[in-house]
Amino acid sequence: MHKMLYFDYSAVILEFVLLASILMRRMTNGKINSMFIMLVTVSIFTTSADIIAVTYDNLGRGFYYEKMMAHSVYLFLRALISFIHLNYVIVLTDTWFKAANNFAKKIKLFFPIFLLVAFLTANVFAHNIFYIDQNGTYVRGDNFLWLYAINGYYAVYGAVKIFKNSQMMDMSRIISLFVGTFLMMGAALIQFVIPNVLIDMFACSIGLLFIFVMVQRPEEITDSETGLIKLNTYAYDLKRSFINQKPETLIMIRLNNYLVIREMLGYMDTIIVKRMIADMIVRYLRSSKIRADVYYIGSGNYRVRLENHDKEEVAKAAEYINEALKEGIRYNEMQINLVACVCITNIPEDIDDFDSLCIFGNDFSAEYTGNVLYASEICRKSRYDIMREIDKIIENAISENEFEVYYQPIYSIKEQRFNSAEALLRLKTEKYGYISPELFIPAAEKSGAIHRIGEIVMESVCSFIGSEEYAGLGLDYIEVNLSPAQCMENNLAENMIGIMQKNHVQPSQLNLEITETASGEIQNVVMDNITTLYDAGISLSLDDFGTGYSNMTRIASLPFHIIKLDKTFTQIEDNPNLIIVLENVIKMIKALNMKIVVEGIETKELVDHFARMECEYIQGYYYSKPLPKRDFVKFVKSSI
Repeated sequence: MHKMLYFDYSAVILEFVLLASILMRRMTNGKINSMFIMLVTVSIFTTSADIIAVTYDNLGRGFYYEKMMAHSVYLFLRALISFIHLNYVIVLTDTWFKAANNFAKKIKLFFPIFLLVAFLTANVFAHNIFYIDQNGTYVRGDNFLWLYAINGYYAVYGAVKIFKNSQMMDMSRIISLFVGTFLMMGAALIQFVIPNVLIDMFACSIGLLFIFVMVQRPEEITDSETGLIKLNTYAYDLKRSFINQKPETLIMIRLNNYLVIREMLGYMDTIIVKRMIADMIVRYLRSSKIRADVYYIGSGNYRVRLENHDKEEVAKAAEYINEALKEGIRYNEMQINLVACVCITNIPEDIDDFDSLCIFGNDFSAEYTGNVLYASEICRKSRYDIMREIDKIIENAISENEFEVYYQPIYSIKEQRFNSAEALLRLKTEKYGYISPELFIPAAEKSGAIHRIGEIVMESVCSFIGSEEYAGLGLDYIEVNLSPAQCMENNLAENMIGIMQKNHVQPSQLNLEITETASGEIQNVVMDNITTLYDAGISLSLDDFGTGYSNMTRIASLPFHIIKLDKTFTQIEDNPNLIIVLENVIKMIKALNMKIVVEGIETKELVDHFARMECEYIQGYYYSKPLPKRDFVKFVKSSI
């Protein structure tokens, strides 16, 4: 009886379409993509071998050696599909490293496929797997079931691996992998029972299609603009590595001037530049025979993920990428300069959880040096041990009253006295000691805890202003900072006015500082808060003037009473041109009838310099650092 090849023809067409789709979508980067390409490619060869073998069978007598060879190749490749499918699952769960140095696990993985090769080799002489009878018919031998046992072994092994590592995958991936396995093994069993129904490879191709759509998810895995792996897969892969406690090395790359490039070139040309950078990285890794996953995670951020590479090899790769980026990109007869930071990060040695890795990925490029950076050095300086627990630290500080308000006196040049002070928040914990506001304030803004912290500061300051000890200091007001997040709080003004009334604080006794960044966020809620507070009689200051993109038209439209010059304006000795800028800035501020506080003053020479420029107020270490309330009261009383 002739065997019909329609299913095999359909299977090989579908497999070629799959492979073409993978290549056209540039889904070639990374171990998962590589393993899936191997799986599809072997399936094409297997289906082709089956077509050749069955074609010879349908010819009847003769072609003995051709039939033996074709069937042997098909049976080996069919078992190889099961073996590669298991390896695909292992790569997908990122657990290969567990078997790499474990002899017993290597035996479990490789022994069956070696056994299959031995069976098929011996079959040439013993004919106990299959043989070609005198009529030229393919006949199964007594030990043919061993082939099914080997295929079944790999299928069960893969299923167990999926089940044991299910916490690393979402349910749709788990179901899809099980469905793919079921299709491959179910069709094989059907073909075992009904040999003339060649449904095996067609079912395999359907299973591969199912995995391609539901597990590979080309739209989720591959960034269409660069051809690299996307952000969500980067997050999935790294979280999986932390769960497995797998040692890996990341080369983190960040284009500091990405926004400038995008504004200069436009959207479409920026895509081409991003792809040129991606191609440069991938080309170097391939030429150096370095196996790595390369990701593009957005906004000019690239990541190269390596495993089992020595430090010298990683350092060499990072140096090459760094130097190549420093040379810039030649595009459309333009030389595009790239300001890129490159950092080598070992996990979990340097950073041992994903959230901290994300924080570090945003922060490591704060200072451009032109040299390759090392996370181990940066983390020691930036206290990432604190950042891993910062949300818990903040919540505990709120519940345990660990936040304390300090006060830094402000000196009035005209009145020759301390007329006010700025309230500054400090945090001291039992475990970490003092924690810088530069660490806990951004974290509190991100988590939303800044609103509760703002109320704590306001309550503390208003309670102090309403006390008898404050009345004897002769201060006009206390300045309280408002973060950008607070300014966008719907009921901010009402809450603050309520706290003032509860503590019998007059509006004139309080001054609210709004940062230049917050002043730029003129949304309706921000403007409503500013207007309500101003109408209540509370004066407003613009803090950190000169650190952002100062818009004098915007500043002139807002009811600021005081402008606080950032401490960068005090660096006039290092930059004489700054004096010209400073003089004109002061003239503009005075023309708007606003008073000036100069921050960061540390020397008598600077006090005299800004006094000659008719700045009204001085704040800085020259007079006093921020002090706890008790020490602040003593300091001000001693100066009266």
